[in-house]
Parts: sequence; C-alpha cells; structure tokens
Amino acid sequence: MKLNERSVAHYATCNSPPDKTGFLFKKGERNTAYHRRWFILKGNMLFYFEERESREPIGVIVLEGCTVELCESESEEFAFAVKFDCVKAKVYKMAAENQAAMESWVKALSRASFDYMRLVVKELERQLEEVQEEARSAQAKSKPKKQVQGAASVQSATFSLQNVAITGPVQEGVSSRENGVSWSKPAGVPNGVSEGCAWEGDCSGKGDGVRPPPVPPRRKTNGGSLESPVSPGTGCFSKLHDWYGKEVAELRIEWLQSQ
Repeated sequence: MKLNERSVAHYATCNSPPDKTGFLFKKGERNTAYHRRWFILKGNMLFYFEERESREPIGVIVLEGCTVELCESESEEFAFAVKFDCVKAKVYKMAAENQAAMESWVKALSRASFDYMRLVVKELERQLEEVQEEARSAQAKSKPKKQVQGAASVQSATFSLQNVAITGPVQEGVSSRENGVSWSKPAGVPNGVSEGCAWEGDCSGKGDGVRPPPVPPRRKTNGGSLESPVSPGTGCFSKLHDWYGKEVAELRIEWLQSQ
C-alpha cells in the first residue's frame, strides 16, 4: 500500500488527539537490538519517532488486520509482536518498560483496527435492539390491562343504568294516584292485603283482609277513544307533543312577520 509521505507526516504531528502515546523499545530489522522510540497511536496507524521532540515520524505501522501476541522468550521481558496474516509480512517486535505498560499497549493495539470497531458497533446495535424489544413488549403488556379495566368500568356503568331503567327507584310506602283515587301498598304485603287500612280513606274492617277498591276506568270521549278533546288524533303523548309543537311554530312565524 502506497502512502503519501507528507500527508502521513502531517497527520502524525497535527493537533488531532491521539489514542495513546508513550515510549516503547522497538527491535530493528537489520540491527536486532532494541531501540527506544516515541510512539503515537491514531486510529489504525501507529507512528514512531526517534525522539519525542522529533517533527516527523521515522516510520508508521498500519494495524488493519493485525494480531498482537506476547513473546514467550525469557530474554525479551515485557515484549510483544505485531503480526499479519499476509505472506512475507513483517513482524514488528516491541517491548515496554514494565508489565502495566505492556498490557496497556497490547490492549490499545488490539482494538485499533476498523474490523474491531465494526464488531463493537454490531454488538452495540444488537444490545440496542434488545432494549427496544423489551420496551415494546412491556408497553404492549400494559396496554391491554388498561383497555380491560376501561371496558369493565363502562360495562358496569351500562349495567347499572339498565337496572335503573328496568326496575326504577324502589320506595316503600309511597302511594300512587290513579284517576283521583289514592292507594298505597305497604312493604312486605302480598297483593295489597294487610291487617289494617290498605288504602287511603275510611275502613272499618281492620284485620279482615280488605282489598282496595277497584281503579275506575279512564274517562273517554264521546267517540269512545282516549284522544284529547282539544286536539283530536292525539291519543298518545308523542302525537300531543307534535300538535303543540306545530302551534308554537305557527305563533313564532306570526311574531317574526310582525317585526
């Protein structure tokens, strides 16, 4: 891979924050001795300088597709190697000053490639999907409970209104009046029979089970119907209501015309 030296040198020394910096001992290719160098890690590029104050790097290692392994040689203390799977690829050996520095550099170099970042992003996306799925499941479980409670309350209110409409208010000892005759049925008395006066008026036979007098028939007109004598054809309330409504409408029209 060809790199523009000026661009690489500018990127190595620009003000962009590095991922890690520090001194390491790098093993030379021709001279196998270790040389102390200043390293700067930015993204997947590891720059090394001859001195910390150097203006330009003397080399760069592109860490994409690399593996970092510890050296098992006893003579190379705190040493590790950066290897690549390519044929005839270089092996870069470096050593840290102590165990903590070695572990820190190995961890940083292992996470520097874009392949690792891609795996991290996928794992974060998977965790986000799990959290969103749990939130949707919890929301779906809470909605039916609220709907069932609301339906139950509406059904209970409807049932109560139906009971009131069917049975009506229950009042004991309330007298009813039919065609000018008032009579009452006390509570707990079957068929209106009681020991005493079962209807409003004089009754001398207390305890004789006297029944109330029969209700007189409704008054009928000359034609034998229950229609109103004022407005014929109004035998029921709805017809009577319509008849008076027409009269009010006519009076309103006459008043508007007079204005």
